[in-house]
Amino acid sequence: MKQAKIILLRHGQCEGDSILRGKTDVALTDLGLTNMHQSAAKLGLLGCLPSLQLYSSPLVRCHAFAAELAQQLNQVSADLALQVEIMSQLQEIDFGLWDGKSFAELYQHSAKALDAYWDNPWEHGAPQAEPMAEFEQRVAQAFAQITLQAYNLAEAHTAEANSAKATASATALVVTHGGVIRHIIALVLGLERCKGLYGQLNIDYAATVTIDVFWPEADDKSTKAVYRLNWNN
Repeated sequence: MKQAKIILLRHGQCEGDSILRGKTDVALTDLGLTNMHQSAAKLGLLGCLPSLQLYSSPLVRCHAFAAELAQQLNQVSADLALQVEIMSQLQEIDFGLWDGKSFAELYQHSAKALDAYWDNPWEHGAPQAEPMAEFEQRVAQAFAQITLQAYNLAEAHTAEANSAKATASATALVVTHGGVIRHIIALVLGLERCKGLYGQLNIDYAATVTIDVFWPEADDKSTKAVYRLNWNN
């Protein structure tokens, strides 16, 4: 059996106070960066080497940390050359004309529209924003690609062990955004248009969610994967 662990890490606290951050590219605060390193330290990533893959959103609040982490891990061994794969599909949704504006301003001028968006973002999109369906499609594509690459890495380790009965595993750390994490959770749980994931589910800065992935058929990557969602402390 092949298995993988996909760890989703939300970025930490950002500069810019209380604004709606989608495509708006803002840096982490010192506290935000520290909290991300603290979260990563709890994951035991050193024990995942060399079967660890790093992925990141292209926005600086994600990839700045991911680059630092890769550099730190590479210092463990001269044989390591861990790279961060930047995936545009992991970027937060584009909130259009609302993007980068403070919540105070948005609620002052667009309170009803904003409440309608949080209640049902599929039917009540933000003005000139990325449609929710397109956002979910690109996130699903990214998750499928990450899962496939984890399978291929686990398969390579099985070949190295020269044992078809061996349980091979791989780990992927995905540094991304709250909206992306919510949709991946929806994919894993088989939920479609679940309003509560966007309106009622809180994902803190630097929070992590772990997804265990299993392929029951050892030699068939087309076999439907089995997922187990773990909410980390």
